[in-house]
Amino acid sequence: MSAPSWQKVLSTLAGGRSRVLYAQAVLGQPLDATQKELQRLVDAGLLTSEHAVADGLFQQVLAAAAAPTPRGVDRFFRDGRIDGLPRAGQDRTDLLAHLAGRLFPADDELGEREVNRLLATVTHDVPSLRRALVDHGFLERRDDGTGYRRVTGEL
Repeated sequence: MSAPSWQKVLSTLAGGRSRVLYAQAVLGQPLDATQKELQRLVDAGLLTSEHAVADGLFQQVLAAAAAPTPRGVDRFFRDGRIDGLPRAGQDRTDLLAHLAGRLFPADDELGEREVNRLLATVTHDVPSLRRALVDHGFLERRDDGTGYRRVTGEL
């Protein structure tokens, strides 16, 4: 059986009478409740069918509601943006490769203003990210600084 949703638990505890009855159960006091009141607590998962406190309910509800742990480059994004680059290593390379492929067309040359606009969609530190993409070979910058092109494996 799966854990009840946090919404079901909270909506049940939002009722004053349910909250009192649950508190009594937690404290080991006798429950002076109607069958309907007890069933509401059981249905919410707060009490077992024997009207005992359901151990581990809150841990189960929290675990079920927790967001999955991001993997790969997704772990560097918060609300679609990155706070900064990993300091070095494969994580940095993977993230830069991902951003280059995601943000820049393969065959178009873009001006610095357009590059900055695209980078601003994922970071507040546009100059550092632009520099890292160039330094790591994912973007190629014209010598006169007027244009950028994504570096692809086909040269």
